[in-house]
Amino acid sequence: MANLFLLDIDGALVDSHNLELDCYARAVNEVLGIEMDTDLSLYANLTDAGVLDELIVKHGITESRSIIHRKVENRYLTLVQQAINEYPETVREVMGAKEFLMQVKELRDTYIAIATSSWASAAKLKLRAAGLDIGNITFASSSDALSRTEIMALAAFRAKQDSGVVFDRRVVFAHGDRSKHASQELGYDYVEVGNGSGRHANIPNLAHYQAAFSQLALSA
Repeated sequence: MANLFLLDIDGALVDSHNLELDCYARAVNEVLGIEMDTDLSLYANLTDAGVLDELIVKHGITESRSIIHRKVENRYLTLVQQAINEYPETVREVMGAKEFLMQVKELRDTYIAIATSSWASAAKLKLRAAGLDIGNITFASSSDALSRTEIMALAAFRAKQDSGVVFDRRVVFAHGDRSKHASQELGYDYVEVGNGSGRHANIPNLAHYQAAFSQLALSA
């Protein structure tokens, strides 16, 4: 049986939430001159591109969408890099992430793909800052699609193309209700990484991945 593990970055592999939100809101303000509401529950598509699209519509901004996205993304990257340079401890590996990646790569009939709500440039910047190498791992991001569901589906499609394998099971390791709901919509198994509750597998961090394997009856 072939398994595909779809890994989110924020909250599952990398802890940098407060830094990201502050830098994103500041980039939006500096480029567009608007104050972004940082209550993330208000946004339908909680992705870098999705939130920006909603702000463009809400504030009636008429400049070219592609130009706006490029300007905000570039400013956001600059602010994130500056913050990392000044406070490197604000971006760190979630406990067990590096070991998880190494161990899963050794498993037979198991493939890994990254599915992140961040822009690709920002995601890779955070991964480097946390010391995580995702070379040769299939990747999909908010640079490819607006919604979490679309990003996850695209990552699974690319993984099938890259590996030539038809997967019997797709398991999402992520954090937050948006990822859980997207997994349910796609019919994928879901593992909550971090504090969580409900009728799905839950582990405090990826150092405990064997517990998730047990809960989902996956072979390790």
